[in-house]
Amino acid sequence: MLQAVDKVAITADVEKTLAENLPDVEVVDVEAAGGRGNPVLRVFIDHPEGVNHDLCARVTGLLDRYLRDYTVEVSSPGLERRLRKPAHFAGAVGKKIILKTFSPVEGQRNFTGFLISADRETLRLELEGREVLVPLEKVASARLAFDFKKTEKPQRQRRKRRRQR
Repeated sequence: MLQAVDKVAITADVEKTLAENLPDVEVVDVEAAGGRGNPVLRVFIDHPEGVNHDLCARVTGLLDRYLRDYTVEVSSPGLERRLRKPAHFAGAVGKKIILKTFSPVEGQRNFTGFLISADRETLRLELEGREVLVPLEKVASARLAFDFKKTEKPQRQRRKRRRQR
C-alpha cells in the first residue's frame, strides 16, 4: 500500500503529467490498492466529452513509468464519483451526496442529503428539512449519490418481423 507521502507525490506527478500532455483531462482521484505482491495504482479521470477506452489507453501510456512497480488502472469516476477537492464539491452543489466525517457533526458522522453550498472551508447540506454545516476538514469521504430507483428502465424496442416470401 502506498504511504501518504508517496500518494501525495504520485498524485502530484500524475496531475502534472496529464496537465502537460492532455490538459482537458481532469484527475479526479488516485488510489492505491492491493498488497506487496500485486500493487495497483488506480487513476480516475474525467473529460468534458466523456471518458472512453481510447482516452484511458492514452493516459495509461503517459503513466508507463509506473508500470514497473504497479498495475495501472485508468477509468472514469462513475456515477457515484468521489468528491475530494474543493472544486469537486463546488461542482456538486444542488446534487445529492453521501458524506462521512472523522468526528461527529451535530451528533452524527454519516449524512445523505443535498449539497446547498460549498466553499473552501464549509459544506452546507440539506437533510430532511434541516440544514447542517460541515467543516471541510472533518470530511473523511464524500461521493455523489445516484438514485437508482428513479432511473427508468429503457423501453425495449420491438422489432417488426419481415415476412419471407
